[in-house]
Amino acid sequence: MNKNQIAKKYSRALINTFNVADISGILDGLQIFSKVIDANKKLKLLFASRIFTDDEKARALKTLLSYFKISQQTEKFLKLIIMHGHLPALREIIKASTDAYSERLKKVTALVVSPVALEKIYLDRLKNVLKTLTQRDVDVENKIDTSLLGGFIVKVGSTVYDSSLKGQFRLLRTELTKNISMN
Repeated sequence: MNKNQIAKKYSRALINTFNVADISGILDGLQIFSKVIDANKKLKLLFASRIFTDDEKARALKTLLSYFKISQQTEKFLKLIIMHGHLPALREIIKASTDAYSERLKKVTALVVSPVALEKIYLDRLKNVLKTLTQRDVDVENKIDTSLLGGFIVKVGSTVYDSSLKGQFRLLRTELTKNISMN
């Protein structure tokens, strides 16, 4: 089973097992744990190794999580991931779980790539338009890419709306080369 399949399995378990109100806190706890594990290779080895018993791993996990005030629900979920040897898929599990949680809440995140930071008024307008298009609550994240020259690109899930100058030039070049090859 690859990491994405594992992640989907755990995300379904998370969404179907816990109350919707608790899932955000659990995801936050998973993020914290993931950052700590990524920063400390010895901890990563401890939890991923077969040298240590499940009891030793559980005690180490409980001690570590007590420093971060992470909920018992998060602890149980992490323990399940660790005991089944799926810690290497933690990033994918967090991403899949976050996506499944957003889907459950009818929320989506739109990535807006623009050559300059967009003002709040324009982001709000764009948010309203995207809400109408997607029939979901939309969170907008603005990323700067100075190579665009003008316009912007909006990515919502797997859908891309490209109204950048760079994208328009690309379309024009495609049309021109198509017309030239037809003659």
